[in-house]
Amino acid sequence: MTIGSIREDFPTLANCTHLNSAGISPMPRSVLEELFRLPRYVSEHGPAVLLKQDESVVRSEAAHQTLADFLGVDADEVCFTTQFSTGVSLVVEGLAWRPGDEIVVSDQEHPAMLTPVLNIARRRGLRVRKFPVSFSADEMLSSLQTQLSPRTRLIAVSHVTTEDGVRLPAAAICRLAHQNGSLVFFDGAQSLGQFPVRLRELDCDFYGFLGYKWLLGPFTSAALYIKREVLDQVDVTWTGSRATETSRIDMDSLDFRPDARRFEFGGRPWAEESAMAAGVEYVSRLGPSAIEAHARELALYLHEALKQVPGARIWSPLDPKQMTGIVTFSVEGISGVDLSAALLERGSILTRSALKGTSVRVSIAAFTSQADLDRLVECTAALTRS
Repeated sequence: MTIGSIREDFPTLANCTHLNSAGISPMPRSVLEELFRLPRYVSEHGPAVLLKQDESVVRSEAAHQTLADFLGVDADEVCFTTQFSTGVSLVVEGLAWRPGDEIVVSDQEHPAMLTPVLNIARRRGLRVRKFPVSFSADEMLSSLQTQLSPRTRLIAVSHVTTEDGVRLPAAAICRLAHQNGSLVFFDGAQSLGQFPVRLRELDCDFYGFLGYKWLLGPFTSAALYIKREVLDQVDVTWTGSRATETSRIDMDSLDFRPDARRFEFGGRPWAEESAMAAGVEYVSRLGPSAIEAHARELALYLHEALKQVPGARIWSPLDPKQMTGIVTFSVEGISGVDLSAALLERGSILTRSALKGTSVRVSIAAFTSQADLDRLVECTAALTRS
């Protein structure tokens, strides 16, 4: 599978230059087919198969295993969630907080992470501390360490930042946190599908992620990893049917499932979950290492090409240990909001404004070509001239 061949798998690319996989990625045909497969089956054979949860049709067990294999963990440590912030809420609402406990975040957290954290802090009398993201891993670790205390219960940070694509030193953060007796929750929305991630090697406690960005799955698919050793530290707050060992509920006790799927309850969007797994399978066939190398090559190319645009400035890192397929840049005299809108209107180039509307964020995905970036640079240069 090469870049030239896989572009035909994405119908969207016939209509636009898609450079916003950090927002929502287009789906390849195989994922679209899987997303429609179950509704099509139900329309032809009736909905009874949903009540029976026939694995040959709903493919729930297979979907859990696909995600677990991709992450390098066990299937019983993975559960699907309705969205990323659902996973964050399940964890922070379930931990046994004491007034005065602390949560540490970075200064670049997405609202999907930050809102549940600030909400639990407001309700439970917790303190939220933050450290700055920088282009130096050593500086970040040093800044993080100054924010830790004996009361730090949780570190909740992005593996890769949303606005400028900085890759945080995840394994080192986990070591520092665990030495302090703290738990770690990573926001994996911008990491999975960009480069290899093996959660057992990172040794994080929680990892929330989305299917519809770099994993090429449907909106709003999402999932959550909970390390087996900390599962019982997260109390069940919201719940419902299918969260217990059996369908019969004892009036005197609740026998929750012994795995992460105790946090899956009620009617499940099986089509969305199996389609998310199909996206993971597509990324696996391409190879995360190959995707990472492709993105690095094109990111370096874009860095050089933007130097030819008057007034352009890049805000993303060049260090291979920190760079990703996210390249954020600004152009003097044009807001990021206006530039992104003009790129879409005049060139059918889909990007997103970033850094409080001052810049434009470009996402270099597995299907991105050099010609896509040439088109971006040419259109940006033309806009600066006009």
